[in-house]
Amino acid sequence: MGAALLIVAVLFGLLVLALAVPIDVAFRFEGIEAFRGQIKIRWLFGLVRFRFTLPGAAQPKPPKPEPEPRAAEVPKKPKARGRRANVLAALRQAAFRRRAYRFIKDLVRAAHAHRLYLRLRLGLGDPADTGRLWAFVGPLSALAQNFPNAEVRIEPEFMDPVCEFEAHGRFVLIPLQFIALAIAFALSPPSIRAWRTLKASHA
Repeated sequence: MGAALLIVAVLFGLLVLALAVPIDVAFRFEGIEAFRGQIKIRWLFGLVRFRFTLPGAAQPKPPKPEPEPRAAEVPKKPKARGRRANVLAALRQAAFRRRAYRFIKDLVRAAHAHRLYLRLRLGLGDPADTGRLWAFVGPLSALAQNFPNAEVRIEPEFMDPVCEFEAHGRFVLIPLQFIALAIAFALSPPSIRAWRTLKASHA
């Protein structure tokens, strides 16, 4: 038993040590029309290197024939709108918004961004829903203007459903620090209350 505990302790220590080693991540993404990008990762101070290339969208498949309408079929749109309403209700919780802003600020500080550029354009296809979403995203746009070594532009689109972005930059990440921040955010009382609101959409 003692030897097994010692092995577990040694393995756990090695895991914590590995998670404490910084990871250098350089990236470039574009998602205006077809998503594509490139990620370069360096670990163990450059001894371990990876490079990933993300291709554009595949050729579109021919559209499937429309199914015959059924008289007894229940429309799904109201259910989808109900779930979206629950998501927006969670975002409207002031305590959750404050905790989310704090979490994002903590992540930004922990990421050690270098020459970061981000352009994001968001729209839900309904002006009212987009306005409610912007009530949450808008302050993030203002907050992002204060990030050092970063240029961030977040734009709303009130008429059409859209999610377009372009980003490039470099981060120096410590995985152990991010895990601690994520656990603290997930277990905070505002996050738990927001999760219960979201869970109600599946009831």
